[in-house]
Parts: sequence; C-alpha cells; structure tokens
Amino acid sequence: MSAPRLHLLIAAVLACAAASAGVAAAQSATPAGEFGGGAIELPVTEAAAKDIALSIRAQPDGTIGIGGEVPSRCGRAAIRGMTRLAGDGAFTLRGTTTRRPAVGVRERHTFVLRGRLTAAGGTGTVAGTLRARRKGRGTRTCTIRTVRWTVKPATGAAAAPAAAPADALLYGLTSQEGPQARHAIVLHVTDGGRSIDRLLARFRVRCDKRVIVVADEINYSPEFDVAADGSFRKVERFRSSFADVILRTTVVVRGQFDAAGNAAGKLAVTQRFTNRRNGRRVDVCATGTLTWSARQ
Repeated sequence: MSAPRLHLLIAAVLACAAASAGVAAAQSATPAGEFGGGAIELPVTEAAAKDIALSIRAQPDGTIGIGGEVPSRCGRAAIRGMTRLAGDGAFTLRGTTTRRPAVGVRERHTFVLRGRLTAAGGTGTVAGTLRARRKGRGTRTCTIRTVRWTVKPATGAAAAPAAAPADALLYGLTSQEGPQARHAIVLHVTDGGRSIDRLLARFRVRCDKRVIVVADEINYSPEFDVAADGSFRKVERFRSSFADVILRTTVVVRGQFDAAGNAAGKLAVTQRFTNRRNGRRVDVCATGTLTWSARQ
C-alpha cells in the first residue's frame, strides 16, 4: 500500500472513531430540563383507570424530581419524590404518599416507578397499591397494575398551523408548576385527525377565599372535534355533589397542531363551590389561563 493511500485510510479510521465517540457522548450525556407526559390506554373507554399524568425535572447533576398521578378504583394516587439517574439514564423511585380528598377520607399510596431518561425523552413503568380509608366505612385496598408511561422534552409554541396527524399520542407540559416539576398533559388524536378522544391535564387551582383545601387534580376531557386546519376548542361544564357543597366546574381547552404533528394551546379550569343547604357561594377557585405544548 502506497504512503498517500495509507495516510488516507488512517484519516478515515480516525474520523469514524471521532464520530462514534461523539454519538456515544451525546447518548450518554446527562439529560437536563423539563419532561412531561404519562399514558392513555388505547382504545379509549370511559374508564380512565390506566391513564396517568407524569412529569420529570432533570438537573445537570443527574438529580430528577418526579410528580404525577395514577387513578385507581379506590381513588387517585399521587407520585412524588426525587432520585438520581444512573450512567445510562435508568432510575427507580419508591415512595409513599397520602391524600385527603374529602372530610373523613384518607388515601395512602405506595408506589414503584422505574424508567430510563435521555435527552430525547423517557419511558418506564409504574405500579402500586392504594388504601382508601373512609370514616365509618372501613378501608378499601386497590392494586394498581403495572402501567407503561412516556415523557417527552418540553417544546415551545406550535410552528405554522397544519392539520392534525391521523393518529397520534402527544406528551407534554403546561406552564403551571407542580411540587416537583411542571404539570403534565397528554392527548390522543384519532379518526384520521378529525377528533381528540382523550385529553388529560394535571392542574391545581387557587381559591379566592381559601376556604377550600385544594390539591393537584387531573381532568379527563371526553372526545371532541378537531377542525380541518388543526385547531380545536373544547368547553366542559359538569357538576359534582358532596356532603356539604356543590361543585360546578368549567374547563376550557384550545390548541393548534403544526406540520410536525405537535400541538400547543391554552387551558383554564374554574371551580365554583356553593353551600348545599342554602345555595350561597362558598368559594371560587381557578387556575387562570395556562399555556401548554405537547409532541409525539
């Protein structure tokens, strides 16, 4: 082999080695930033027992904060805690959280969340047990079967408007801060891009009089239409009755898809509480207008 050809071969080998090292370094780099999503069970049904919201905030030092919520037949179980990423992005979070959704009700959730996080997003599983204790009615225990979840890195506003993808799951975040990270949003596009058959978003309201004890909640929006240009708007109004108050909730969500199949928009939740006996206003609680974005 002549000297010039040998020099060229050595240069090519060195270039390939450098490129491979660059790819490996990019893949092993510690992810940092906000990630959001969760899971929607397909096909979508009225039951939301396996639909979850999950968000992760990753620090450059490998520490991650995790927040989310898993519904069960006994109630909603909160996921909350901090852990560290291994060298390959793997992590495990074990914990116990408690929730008091109503007077005389105490829910205790023990969970195990496992996954792997990279700069492109993360996947994993969550499972657990929820024990709901209700005054005068004993304790009920529900096992939360293993559910797979996905999170994607935060994105900005949608690019140029475009029609919705024919079928897609989108994972993202709202602008509202949660205990460990920004609150998550997940939605599923179906029917050739003509409808969204499930949109779930985690949120927390603030109350004018601070009479109501608030907690992080999830709203599950039922199916609604998407316009031909990829825009959508859904207004929900529903009523919930409790022992002492009546709650009237209004949810407004709107958004726009872009050519990449991503979406962004705004979300607002308002809750009005009235006295069950005399009809007088107890409190008004609201999120204000939040922005959100989600990607495939």
